[in-house]
Amino acid sequence: MKELIQAGEFFNKLSEAQKKDLEEAVAEDIFFLEDDLQKKIISLLNDVDHRLGTNVRRRNDFTT
Repeated sequence: MKELIQAGEFFNKLSEAQKKDLEEAVAEDIFFLEDDLQKKIISLLNDVDHRLGTNVRRRNDFTT
């Protein structure tokens, strides 16, 4: 999907501090969502950038 590629390119242009801020913000935003929805979001984030999906999952201590 074109959108996932564009999101990945955007993510990779961020500084390390900006990446951490984004990861933290996303993790906080999805923390109280239902488990199935959290897992779907993590899956999409992994498609954007594996490190992004992994770090958001770790911040919320999801099990895969």
